[in-house]
Amino acid sequence: MKNLIATLLLAALFFSCVPRNQYESIVTERNYYRNQSALADSLADQRAISSYDEVDLTGSELTQRIRQVEALTATNVSLNKSYQDLEARYNELLGQSQSMLSENGTEVTGLQQSLAERSAQVSAREQELRQLELDLQARQEAIERIEGDYTPAGGGQPVSYGTVSRDPGLRPPLSGSQNAALKLNTIQNDLNQLLANAGLPGKSYIVAPAGNNRLQVSLAEGNLSTDGFTVSQAGQQLLRRMAMTLRNYPSVEYTIIGHADGANPNALRAYEDSTDKAINVAQQLVNYGLDPAKITAGGKGFYSPVADSSTPTGQAANRRMDILLTVPE
Repeated sequence: MKNLIATLLLAALFFSCVPRNQYESIVTERNYYRNQSALADSLADQRAISSYDEVDLTGSELTQRIRQVEALTATNVSLNKSYQDLEARYNELLGQSQSMLSENGTEVTGLQQSLAERSAQVSAREQELRQLELDLQARQEAIERIEGDYTPAGGGQPVSYGTVSRDPGLRPPLSGSQNAALKLNTIQNDLNQLLANAGLPGKSYIVAPAGNNRLQVSLAEGNLSTDGFTVSQAGQQLLRRMAMTLRNYPSVEYTIIGHADGANPNALRAYEDSTDKAINVAQQLVNYGLDPAKITAGGKGFYSPVADSSTPTGQAANRRMDILLTVPE
């Protein structure tokens, strides 16, 4: 642009001798180009300044952006560390919760088992108390029967049981049959309590009077044997407990009778089998302390059934062991 101005000046000097109107036209044209040149230079300078500002502004923004990225990176690292810490804490708490749940489950199971055992013990105690109540009632009835049969010498009213008489002559000793009845009643109560505490099914045994001075104990075969011949371990324990109780009454005599079910029509075989079973039971009672001189063992085969032998249920009922206890007067 400066070269153009210099050219115009040279032209003006060259044409200095031109007419005035032409000169003014040339001046006007010079001023126009001068103004255009100044305007171009101004725009160039402004554009350069703008360009410099833009470069400087872009650098500041970049620095600011870098700082923001660094800050965000640091924040992300911190958040990631916090997340990892929270995850580790969560896993720790989860493990503790699972451990506590496992321990609580084991504790609850133990408490439930303890509660079931306590309930079973309470039920057994209730059953024992009911049996004792029945035994007491039976003894009272036996005493009342004995007192009803007893009349003091010289007439008069019977003296109540447990009453102390000032005159011993008013109450003579009980008769032999009365003593036997009282002892038999005591034995019955003892055996009822023993069998009830043994946990046997209610219909698998019977303890009942069987005539004057005699008591019958009937035991289902399953209470004594698992194979029908050999006395089982549970059967031996049951007979041992019975023998321990019956040893308190040394005068009692025993008749042990085995029974067959009638499934085999061979009468001789039924006699042999039922007798062998009775002998096995008698041997166990002797081993546990009963006097063998007071025990008689035998079998009736299938000739004394208590149920229909044509059915399995009836056959099971007929396979039994009867122990007859006789109290001498």
